[in-house]
Amino acid sequence: MKPIRVLVTGAGSGVGQGIVKALRISGLPVTVIAADIAPLNAGLFFADEALLVPRVEDPDALARFPSLLRGAGIDMVMIGSEFDLKFFSRHRQAIEAEAGCLVVAAPPETVAIADDKWLTTEFLRRNGLAHAPACLPETADEAVRWADESGWPVVLKSRTGTSSRNVHVIGDAPALRRLFAQVPNRMLQAFAGSVGDGLAHEYTCSVFRCADGSLLGPFTARRTLRGGSSWVVEVAEFAWLHPLLLAIAECLPGMGSLNVQLRDGPQGPIPFELNARFSGTTAIRAHFGFNEPAFALRSYRLGETVAPPQVGSGMALRYLEEVFLDGIAAADLATALPRGTTRRWT
Repeated sequence: MKPIRVLVTGAGSGVGQGIVKALRISGLPVTVIAADIAPLNAGLFFADEALLVPRVEDPDALARFPSLLRGAGIDMVMIGSEFDLKFFSRHRQAIEAEAGCLVVAAPPETVAIADDKWLTTEFLRRNGLAHAPACLPETADEAVRWADESGWPVVLKSRTGTSSRNVHVIGDAPALRRLFAQVPNRMLQAFAGSVGDGLAHEYTCSVFRCADGSLLGPFTARRTLRGGSSWVVEVAEFAWLHPLLLAIAECLPGMGSLNVQLRDGPQGPIPFELNARFSGTTAIRAHFGFNEPAFALRSYRLGETVAPPQVGSGMALRYLEEVFLDGIAAADLATALPRGTTRRWT
């Protein structure tokens, strides 16, 4: 079989690097083309090829992307940057028609719900699914009154954003008043699940929608966070989460991965964030048998009926890694993207 040429956007991000890793162990004939908007991103240097691409915010991005993809002979685009998702979702059909490739991106209405935590909460409420009550307070006084009535602690956060940016778990009125003005586009929400930061509290899960509409999964894992990213992950079949996860996926039109983050507590599991895309734990999921980039290739590109995967169990511990560009200066990367090297340390 001729290698499938897959372009991964946001290759410098943790999500993009996870997609590349998952493709590497997929067992499929794949040529990985890493794409990013800037040359000083490590993900560009351990793929088979690299490509610098425009920012999706650029006014001419839609005019430029099809020719770039066509010129590079791309067969499928996988989104590794949250900032790219709206663009490729909104323009997926036009890009596919002009570039002659597939774009893995959920429908715009699903992306909009997942991108906005208030809309996520409203989606869960409307569909009778577990959710944490929330409000959109206009003043600190209003926020304090709502927290007094709903119960402390509460979560003050931006409606958009990832990696725990602008997210504060607050236990009293003085702290809420102090932080209120610092959070942009704010919402206030009851704290979901039990208080704590250990493995017993927070879960990152996934359901994958195939081209024929069937669902694979759920994949379930619990985790601890560092800097807003999964750091210690325990993969197991947390079966009591499955009905809720499948119900969420059934209610949302999708393409590929739906990542669900939730906390478990006395009232049962409560979702607090959805991501209609590949996640930061893509490589971890792939190692344990839930390889979502491979599912995307098999289902959407090769037209296969993907069998339910056999998902293993175990632990994943994150660490830092370096990519070395020997003899290269930063200025050299403006015109060429050499292949990098990594060292085997163990």
